[in-house]
Amino acid sequence: MKKLNPWKLAVPVAILVLATGCSAPAGSASGAPQGTGAKSISLDSCGRQVVFDKAPDSVLAVGSEAPALLSAAGAGDKLTHYAGSWQVPFDEETMAAVRNAERITEDSHDVSYEMILDSGADVVIGTDIAAGIDLDSLAERLESAGVKMLTVSGYCAGFEDRSTGGLSGFDQIYKDVQSYGQLFGTEQAAEDSVQQMRARVEQAARSVKQESQQRGMPLYVPTAGTLGSYGHESLVAEQMELLGLQNVFNDVPKRYFEPSTEELVNSGADKVFAMYLPTGSSNLETDQQVIEALRDRPELAGLPAIEQDSAIVPLNYYYSSPGPLAVDGVELIADRLAR
Repeated sequence: MKKLNPWKLAVPVAILVLATGCSAPAGSASGAPQGTGAKSISLDSCGRQVVFDKAPDSVLAVGSEAPALLSAAGAGDKLTHYAGSWQVPFDEETMAAVRNAERITEDSHDVSYEMILDSGADVVIGTDIAAGIDLDSLAERLESAGVKMLTVSGYCAGFEDRSTGGLSGFDQIYKDVQSYGQLFGTEQAAEDSVQQMRARVEQAARSVKQESQQRGMPLYVPTAGTLGSYGHESLVAEQMELLGLQNVFNDVPKRYFEPSTEELVNSGADKVFAMYLPTGSSNLETDQQVIEALRDRPELAGLPAIEQDSAIVPLNYYYSSPGPLAVDGVELIADRLAR
């Protein structure tokens, strides 16, 4: 399987990312889906208006976020096609929906325009297809072929001249769920899910009392190549902040970047978030493997935190992606910080 690039995961540069808007209020629309007996609905997707004359009957979900967003919105039964891994730690309901869908490819980065059309789906929702494609051009091309395209809000900041509307990472997740609920006529189920997620995040934040001025450093750890990190625009930075930690790279106005050895050693990090992706370029499958890989890195030799077991927080990347799994992630991080 083709190895995934953490840059693409963090900031998909061209691609088909879809889930609902990035600047208007959740479910900003001119009406309701025709399936509910009302007029058309217009959703804002990273500044691009997408108009639906009726609720879609079939959905192609690309990547790990869209399936869980659909399930949370009460529309998991609309998932008919899936492009992505079965190793994503989905909840039971979402995994059942994914397994029932037709999987068109294991690697979401392999999805092509032709694959989308061949699926026969009414709308495509997910992460990326291929680099170097203008977002509007791709959307227009799909629209002309009868396929709608939406964008997962958590990825809007990765596109040039696209806005997140000033929403936090978690608010973007809630917005996507609410917008899906409006699109598919499952508003109450979506609202219930959002309220439950909000409560869980708030409870996780209350459960951890970090010492003042604790500094955390999120690192993406590949088995070979350069270490990556996450700046102010990343969801993991928000997860850390909610739990009383400051991202050492909070002044970096990016989602993902590759810090220098000097920046790593001089970070003064009290905690190191060792992030890995079982199906991607890190090629690491367990928490222990990522800890060992981190300690083998010569560029981190001058950083005291990596020698302290209590200072390393392993984190599967999926738990910091812009979907409901991020709620599981903040709970998981809170539990590990409390030990």
